[in-house]
Amino acid sequence: MLDFPSAPKAAACYVRVSTDDQADRGTIESQIEYAHKYCDLNNIAITQIYKDDGITGTIPLQERPAGFELLQDAQNKLFDTLLVFKLDRLGRATRVILNAIYDLEQFGVKLKSMTEPFDTGDASGRFLLTILAGVADLERSNILDRMWLGANRAAAAGKWLGGIVPYGYFKNDDGYLEINDTEIPGTSISEADVVRLIYKMLTENHSSCNEIANHLNALGIPPAYVLHGIGGKRQNKTRGIWLMGRIYNMARSTTYMGIHQYGKRANRQREITERQVPAIVSNEVWATAQKTLHNNQLYAARNTKHLYLLRSLIKCGNCGLNYRGAVSKGAAYYTCGGRSHATELGRKRCLSRSINMQWLDNAVWEDCLRYINDPSLALQAIENNRPRIDAEENERTLMQQQLTDCDKERERILDLYRTKLISMNDITNQLDKIAKKKLTLQKQMHNLQAKTSAAELFAAQDSARELLEILRKKISSQELSIELKQNIIRTLIEQITATTEGEGRFSEVKIQICYKFHSNSFFSKSTTVISHTDKDSLHI
Repeated sequence: MLDFPSAPKAAACYVRVSTDDQADRGTIESQIEYAHKYCDLNNIAITQIYKDDGITGTIPLQERPAGFELLQDAQNKLFDTLLVFKLDRLGRATRVILNAIYDLEQFGVKLKSMTEPFDTGDASGRFLLTILAGVADLERSNILDRMWLGANRAAAAGKWLGGIVPYGYFKNDDGYLEINDTEIPGTSISEADVVRLIYKMLTENHSSCNEIANHLNALGIPPAYVLHGIGGKRQNKTRGIWLMGRIYNMARSTTYMGIHQYGKRANRQREITERQVPAIVSNEVWATAQKTLHNNQLYAARNTKHLYLLRSLIKCGNCGLNYRGAVSKGAAYYTCGGRSHATELGRKRCLSRSINMQWLDNAVWEDCLRYINDPSLALQAIENNRPRIDAEENERTLMQQQLTDCDKERERILDLYRTKLISMNDITNQLDKIAKKKLTLQKQMHNLQAKTSAAELFAAQDSARELLEILRKKISSQELSIELKQNIIRTLIEQITATTEGEGRFSEVKIQICYKFHSNSFFSKSTTVISHTDKDSLHI
């Protein structure tokens, strides 16, 4: 043991271990025992022992439970000397150690190591301390490097080195992944079957991730967080249901085709190790699923490259799909998605007409100005549509009751299956029907709620007049950019419907604007006809 020329009469002691296995070996108790022997030998009274059990030495002293208490007591002058078993107990990074010593010195506290020959009470001791702090940092770096090299070797051999095991697998006694074909409690399928179902819906049905999530929720299949009782921060941020983001991540994972990428989520930069694991789906199925994901993203609104004034507002009255902005031969048009992308969408080509973008943008904007400049038109529409609002409230109540009935019916079907009165095929068919009905009701309910939410802006005539006045002032006081016009249009308009009537060169398009105060405005047919020549020259 080391002693000091001028040993203090009393001192506090700080002990720390960083891992649970160190705690199991009694490391922290060994430090305390050593401190008592050291103090007995040097006639030092221990005033307080501060213990940080299982705390890493890379975080600042003030952020540790016992470290914070230590600094508070030092500030209150409860001790003037602090003993540590070794300098690396105070910290494992040079910056952390030096900052802790600086804080202690501000409170008039000296630091002494019971196993190292330095004392911060003199200049040579402080110089030696700086060297020892660098040595502690270097030792930690060497330990981490050895750990990473060992982990890389084990990972290359195919072992699973901690973390959440992917859905559809389990870790065997030797530490390797195996396909989990064990039946999920309360169902007749395994986790691996769920993975296969996800890829089947992607490759054969071209389903979206949201549709797959709804299907799994309808079947009552629990996600991994519920099934395995995974706790902590990740569980708190997720609900006990399947979400489309969860489906997307699984569909993108190469693990399911037999290749796991180790080190992809590491906090420090490192080489990614690819290793073989048992495959649940073939390479061909996985590649086809990626194409479906790509095609689904292709039509997402966030991927729009141009800012169109009426983007996502125009719906085709013939096929129900949205109109999209497009440019051909220098001319801009709104064209139905069922006409321009019918092949990619796997459906029959819609015969609806394309609409000149400049004409429709101007026409819709002028119609909005009618209500902004003459609020009495909107106020009258609100008064006329009071009965419709009441009817929609009754419709919403009825839909909510039907949703409740769907849940009861689903439980009844599950009870029949549990009592072996119906087969797995029967329950799948019945639950699919219930899920489809529920999904339809939920969409209708969502649309009604969106209308109601939008109509709340105009629920009272006073608030409607005030809002229209604000819009009018905005128009008169600012330069009319496309972003400003787009925001104003979206504030007023719920949806625009373009319906093509007639066939061939005699067809014409009727535009219907549905405002959020439930007023419908129609353009005259004579102004909505696109010439036969314009139509034929449009190759999109």
